[in-house]
Formats: sequence, C-alpha cells, structure tokens
Amino acid sequence: MGRAHKYPDHPGIASRVDRKGEIYWRYRAKGSPEIKLPGAPGDECFEIAYQKAVRGQLAKFEIIDLPGRALLKTFGHAQRRLEATMEWCDYDEKTRAYNTRLIERFLEMPVDASKSALKWRDTPVEFMTADHLRGIVEGIFRTHRTTAKHLLNAVRKLLWIATDVEKWIKPEADPSLSIRVRPPKSVANPAWQLAAREAFEAQHPPGSAARTCYSLALWMGNRRGDVANIGWDDLVVEEIELCSGEIVVIEAFDFRQGKGRNRHGGREMFLPVIDKLASALEPLERTPGATVLRTAYGKAFSEKSLTTAMRKWTEQAGLPAGHTLHGLRRTFGTMIAECGAQARQIMDALGHSSMAVSDSYVRDVNKRRAMVDITRAVNEREERRDQARRRGNLRVVR
Repeated sequence: MGRAHKYPDHPGIASRVDRKGEIYWRYRAKGSPEIKLPGAPGDECFEIAYQKAVRGQLAKFEIIDLPGRALLKTFGHAQRRLEATMEWCDYDEKTRAYNTRLIERFLEMPVDASKSALKWRDTPVEFMTADHLRGIVEGIFRTHRTTAKHLLNAVRKLLWIATDVEKWIKPEADPSLSIRVRPPKSVANPAWQLAAREAFEAQHPPGSAARTCYSLALWMGNRRGDVANIGWDDLVVEEIELCSGEIVVIEAFDFRQGKGRNRHGGREMFLPVIDKLASALEPLERTPGATVLRTAYGKAFSEKSLTTAMRKWTEQAGLPAGHTLHGLRRTFGTMIAECGAQARQIMDALGHSSMAVSDSYVRDVNKRRAMVDITRAVNEREERRDQARRRGNLRVVR
C-alpha cells in the first residue's frame, strides 16, 4: 500500500516556513525539480499554478537568480526588467524615484485583502485581471485621485514589460486597457486676470528683478526653471522669410527647455521677442554669459528661490496668494488661444510634450466665446422685444 499524501486534495505539494516565518508552498513530482507555488490552497492563482505544475507547464515559476529573488514572469520580475530598460534610464532622478515609490507600493499590496500572504510582487502578471486592477485604483481614487492616476501609470509600465518587451502576455490581455482615471482639473496656479497684471506692473517698473521675472514668464510662457536659467547668449537675431514672401529680421530667444533635458536634451524653443517683453528688457545690462534675470548682487536666481521671490513681489503689489509664475504661463497660453492659435501651435509655443494640455486652452477659449455670442444674441432679442412693446400693438388688416 502506498504512502498517503500529506494533502490529499493536492498531491505532490508541501509547505515550508522561510527565514522570515512566512509559509510558502511547493510542488514536486517524482524526477522533477521543485516548483514554488504562489498563494495558498484555495487561492485562484494557487489553483491555476498547481494545475499547470501537474501538467509540467510551470517551469516559469522556478526561482531564478535575480535581485530580490524575483519569480519568473511575476510583477517583481517585471520591475527588475523595467529598471534595466533604456526608457527607464532616460527618466531623470526625480521621476525614477517617484515611480519607484509607486511601484513598490503596488508590489507590497496583498492580492486578497483577507489573505495577506500573497503579494503582487510574487504574482504572475498573467493572473491579474481588469477587476483586480480596478479595485486597486478605486481604493486610492476615493481619497487621492491624482495619486490613483499616477499609480495606474506606474503599473502600466510593468504591464508594458509583460506585453511589449518580454511578451509574457498578449497586448489584448493587458488588464489596464479598459481603465481610465480622470482626476478633476487642477485649480492651482490660475491665469492672472487683467486687474492683477496691471497692479503688478504698476508696483514693479521695468528694470527691476520682479518685472523681468514677470515678463519672462508672461510674454514667453516660460516655466520657472527656464525663467531662472535663460541667458543673454540665448538671444539671437534671425532673418525669417514668411509664407507671404516677406523677409523680416527679428530678435528671438533660441534655447532648450530645462524640462526633459536629462531624457531627450529638452525641447528646442524659438520664441520671438514680443514688444512688451522688449520694453521690459530694454533697461537691463546685456552681459555675455550672464542670465537675463539676476539678483541685486548680480547673481542668477535659483529655481526654488524664484517661488519665494514671486510670493513676496505679489504681496508688495497687493495681490492675494495664488498668483504664481506658472499662472503667468497659463495666462500666455490663454492669450495665444484667444489670438486664434490652434492646439499644435500652442504646443510648440509652450513646449508641451503632447497636445492634450494645449487643446484645453483652445476648448476653454471657445467655450467663453460661445457664451459671449449667446449673451449677445439674447440681448439683441430682448432689445427687439422691448422696441416692439414701446411701439404698441399693431392693427393687422387682412
């Protein structure tokens, strides 16, 4: 009579306790190598893995010699593979650190909240369903909508490894395809209203650091880093032939944006100097090699110090909190949209990486224009009615 199996419902399995005191399960058939199984008996992923092991199809779940002892074709394995890609290396240090925190947060989540033994780190990518991922994202979305969107994007990086790079699963099996996270539109850094701009300009005359900073942000749509770092060497005189055939000679700032500089060298920008910007720059000393914006000691501003300085300058102008440098960038985007620029042109002028943000300027301006047209139409209609009443009732003769 043969020896009875320790677990009659799952012949060939046994449990072990590792150094951390955590229980893990393994399968071993006669003449076959030991295979580690995810989860515990009763878990969906365990049962699937066990059936494949019995059929001899689970060599992929053997432990391989990867940092962190990642199991093959699991999310932990995908993380290690992601960190070796050139796309990951192209991210700047801040972006990599932020995505690493999000990925680690996901990997340490339990697959089943009631059974915390199995984490997503040790779960094969093919076992994740759209319901699993939606549950994770919705749990975060209730309190932190933007974080939910960023976490979803971080998980998509791991799924990209599984679909496009390693081809562990087919692209159509990607569980994130049906999930969209749309956080509410940010109300931070609003565009400056005309009254606020006039108050600031009245307080800070041309030639002052405050007015120079304001003008570089407003009339070029620059981000904070570009406002701080743009130099006189970036100012060039170019001869441009227009579509009409006219040839013009203009001054323009020709530079590369600071954003994305570590990834692709930064977007190349060519921004002709607007007349109001030229007036603001006229009193300044054009020292070769120096930045346009300088402190009272002739030194360049740091990016972080500009935030504090702008807060002080807006307070001096009597403006409430919330008038920021990025708000001036949005003001410029709104201005050029009102001038009839299309999304692609706004994208080029502001240096956006996609037209999604640029298109929002066009939509907002078109909405306001539509409401103005509607208001005018209503006013004209009511005026016609009032005139008809003043004339009195007409006698209609057949």
